[in-house]
Amino acid sequence: MRRIARYCLLVGGLALLNATSLAGQIGELHLGVVASYGTPGTYGPGAGLVLGIAPGRLVYVGVRWSYQVGATTLQVRNRVQSFAADLGVQIPAGSLEVVPSLSLGALRYAQRAAGITTISTEFLAAPGLSVEIPVARVALIPELQLYLAGSPNLPQRVTHRGLLASVRLVVPIEVSRFKW
Repeated sequence: MRRIARYCLLVGGLALLNATSLAGQIGELHLGVVASYGTPGTYGPGAGLVLGIAPGRLVYVGVRWSYQVGATTLQVRNRVQSFAADLGVQIPAGSLEVVPSLSLGALRYAQRAAGITTISTEFLAAPGLSVEIPVARVALIPELQLYLAGSPNLPQRVTHRGLLASVRLVVPIEVSRFKW
């Protein structure tokens, strides 16, 4: 029994002498832009900015702002701004990362008709799913979200729930590394 213990200690000691340090990424900062398209009439095409951090590359926490140009029908112009905080879980899938997420925030609806602008702000909850695809030194992140917002108090009724497809283009900046 002692012989086996000595042999294990000898092998372990030799392994430690030849061991190299293992470095792991502590986190990643995401700075970028977002282009999106949502339910026609209310949301339509839009663009915005994103800022987030992925601590330990396990979760994603970020903020986003976007402006959707909506549509103009019957002399009524609809616009929507979103201000949201994002929370997601990063699931590695080969070289990609799948991120189920939830965005919480506010939508600021603006409707202009006959020279009068009406503003209505509503709560936003948007579950979503995105895939982070590394491309050279940037990440391309297509995303699909289901916008669930309160019904805005506007003169002409607008759709306040629906799908929003977006693509984020971010520059991932490594925060730091730890060594084992």
